[in-house]
Amino acid sequence: MPAVHFVGARERYTSSNMIERFKGALEKGELHELFSQGDLVAVKFDAGEKTALGYVRPPIVKAIVDAIYSCDGYPVLLDTLNMNTKASDVGRNWLEATALHGFSVTSLGKSPMLADGYTGEEELLVPVEGGELGGVEVARAIAESHALVVVSHVAAHPFAGLSGALVSCGVGCVSLKGKGRVHAPLRPIFLQDRCDGCGECEKHCPHGAVSLENNEPQLDEKSCIGCAYYCTAACPVGAIVIDRSSTMRFQKRVVDSAMAVNTALKGKVYYVNVLIDICPYPDCYPFSDVPFVSDQGILMSSDPVALDSATLSVIDEAPGLPGSIAEECDALSPGRGKLFHITGVDPKEMILYAVKQGLGQGDFRVFKV
Repeated sequence: MPAVHFVGARERYTSSNMIERFKGALEKGELHELFSQGDLVAVKFDAGEKTALGYVRPPIVKAIVDAIYSCDGYPVLLDTLNMNTKASDVGRNWLEATALHGFSVTSLGKSPMLADGYTGEEELLVPVEGGELGGVEVARAIAESHALVVVSHVAAHPFAGLSGALVSCGVGCVSLKGKGRVHAPLRPIFLQDRCDGCGECEKHCPHGAVSLENNEPQLDEKSCIGCAYYCTAACPVGAIVIDRSSTMRFQKRVVDSAMAVNTALKGKVYYVNVLIDICPYPDCYPFSDVPFVSDQGILMSSDPVALDSATLSVIDEAPGLPGSIAEECDALSPGRGKLFHITGVDPKEMILYAVKQGLGQGDFRVFKV
């Protein structure tokens, strides 16, 4: 049964500092088995969006960098470009976000770099058998590393249910073209009887795929890249939705893409899920909303499926926070399947598919640090 190590968020005295316990657990755990002396170890994190407060905090990334050095590896900090921005702005926006959020050589001891390049076109096509995808474009700097640590800021995800290890690997580790493959099934559906013609969807679509005709939104299929984030998030009356069959295909493509990343790295991948500021929206959104459960800590494992299963369990067992989306969705009580109530998408379906595809195991054993 896969091991999942859990560093709780509570700090009662100096020696119980969460960052130090986390670093110690990395150094003593499975991380040192991942690579050999001098190997290039990619650390994939998400710098977040300029206008949002949901992102993994730099001291956590720094602890991973220090732990890799302690295990005689050579860390390189990598992120990939977000598909929810105009092509001419993606590189500049990433540079601004990393600076605003404190990801710098001063705070981390290393300068972050873009694994898929400044235009998102540095990639390596990796085949994957079966499932939804025949292959996916993995970000080149990730694919060519000796090992990989995937760092996830855990949040709800509107189309996967959970933004954790599987999404951060299957979406976060691929190029812009790869992200397009994964998101291809997602297309917005406009509910005209709800629409009030405000035009927010047209205003916020970064690719100009939505326009208003007679105060009714219309979709240009050729321009739409399937990101589905900005139009659905922009609508104040809930008139833009994604159908369930599309989200199921998206979940499968996330898993297939994660399998391709693991293939490229020959299985030398370790996963860290950060359950701090657990918000209703993933880090690619331009806003975060307030957390819906309290800070829980950090979970880590070499099995992404077991890790996401354990993450779901921790979130479900925690009481929801009053005044958050958990209260709006009647998900305050422990054990209520919070992410399904919040997103309408069951993350367990993605986990079951990952087990079926052989990416990992759904069972786990938690070891508290």
